Amino acid sequence: MKRIFLLFVCVGLLLASPLVYAAEVKIAYISVKRILNESKRGVKEGEAFKNKANELKKVVDKKQKELQTLKESIEKKAAMLSEQARREKEREYQQKVKELERLAQDSNAELRQMEKVMLDKLMASLQTVVEKFGKEGNYTVILEEGGSSILYAPTEIDITDQVLKAFDAAKE
Repeated sequence: MKRIFLLFVCVGLLLASPLVYAAEVKIAYISVKRILNESKRGVKEGEAFKNKANELKKVVDKKQKELQTLKESIEKKAAMLSEQARREKEREYQQKVKELERLAQDSNAELRQMEKVMLDKLMASLQTVVEKFGKEGNYTVILEEGGSSILYAPTEIDITDQVLKAFDAAKE
């Protein structure tokens, strides 16, 4: 009987011990997408990205119009040109098509690189702000909304607005 009692006491102590040492768990989540879209820096960087994209699009559009004009010119003059002159114009047209394709590819690559640099910079800064915010607020965990790990969370633990304000207040 003493052994059974002693066994129950030991099991009880083992089960209760983690509860004694457990600290307060404070969990929250943020919407990184919202912070990037609504923060002053995010809006500023987004505008710079849009401006660069529009600038590159204008260059590509201009080249496309020039190419269309050249094509129409070749089609109008095709009957009057000799076979060799017509082939030469078609070669010139094909070369300009390739140049346009290369320009479009280069523009897209430049935009992707610019977006990557912009996001990396913003995310590094946001990570610093979130870490500081988490330490100051004694949070155990701050999760990202939309991440695969959050299936449900009440809006009461959403601290996006507070982190957004801290992000706007932080120096770049």
